Order: sequence, then structure tokens, then C-alpha cells
Amino acid sequence: MKTHIKEFGNPNIPMGNIDGKRCQTLRRLAFQKKLSEEEIELLTEMKFRFNTLEEVYEEADFDDCLRRLVEYEQEFQTNYQIPKKYNSDPELGAWVTMIRRIGRDNIVPTHREKLDAINFAWISTRKCGSVFMKNYQSVRGRLLSFCEIREGEDEKSATVVDQQGLDSVLSDPEVKKWINAQREAAAKGNINAHRCEYLDELPGLDWRKPL
Repeated sequence: MKTHIKEFGNPNIPMGNIDGKRCQTLRRLAFQKKLSEEEIELLTEMKFRFNTLEEVYEEADFDDCLRRLVEYEQEFQTNYQIPKKYNSDPELGAWVTMIRRIGRDNIVPTHREKLDAINFAWISTRKCGSVFMKNYQSVRGRLLSFCEIREGEDEKSATVVDQQGLDSVLSDPEVKKWINAQREAAAKGNINAHRCEYLDELPGLDWRKPL
């Protein structure tokens, strides 16, 4: 990782080789709280990027997490309202949070069937959510109010129908500040690919260019 820092300015080695796989293993161990405080502190000082919810969901064993979720429900009977930051099993809490974020309509059909089979509650009664997603949904919602949603064969697309209205949103100082902050963070390698994909879906602008 020190070699990668020297060459690229960060320790976040991408997948594709043995060192990239080692980074992924470190992220998983960190999320499962299996690294010592000293190890976490060292990685943090190196500006190591730990797993996001999206990555936890993609890398976790679905059937194993489902088994643990059923055991959690049998013990606590909360209608699957597991905390996002569940100290006894951090991976499971993050996994459930991401499943709800993806939503029943968008999740892999086989996964949806297995979750429906255990009467999984797709809507959380907990008032929570990442700061990024709250800001993203707010900005996206405002932009979409000046767009028309059209369904194609494979996906939905948003077409701007009121450029003046959309420009008024983008001229909002808080919106400009947030979007520019995402661009600057991405340039430094501090935003993962999943969040970049979310940002790419913002209609009417290229978030990678300064506003």
C-alpha cells in the first residue's frame, strides 16, 4: 500500500490483483470489527477507504446474511427492524439497510423471493439514512421536478423540460456547494464507484464539471 500511496497518493488499491484483494479483505474485517483499534487507526491515518453500505451488500454472502437475519428476528421479534449500526453484527445491519435502499422492485428477483418468503419488512420504521443519500435525494428530487420521466425498453430516462427551473436549482448556493464537494472528493479518490453512479443519474448536469 505504501508503494501505491507513493505513486497515486492513496492506499486504496483497486481490484484486479492480489494487493487489491487484500484491501478488500481489510475492509471486510474492519466492518466486522475484527481489526484492533491500532490497526484501524493506522489505516485511517493512511486515508484508507473503508467499505460503504453498497460494497457490504455486494460482497456479503446473501444466504448467510439471510440466515443471520432470521435468527435475529427469532430472538428479538422486531419485524426485521435491525439497527443500521448493529454492534453485535455490523455487517448484517449494513446489509439490511442497503437492501431497503435498493428496494423490492430493484433487487435481484431471486433475492426478493427469499426475502418475501420470510415476510421481510421492506420499509424501515427507523428514521435514519446517510448524509450523502439525504442530500442526494433532495437535490435529485428538485432537479426531477423540472424533468419528464420517459420509460425506454431497458430503463427510465429524465429529459429536461424546464431549463430555467433546473438552472434555478443549480444556482442555489447550497446545491452548488454540495455538488462541487462531491466532484472534489471524487477527484481525490474519496468517493466509491457506487456513489459516482448515483451522481451520474442527476438529470441536466455533469457533476464532474465545476458549477
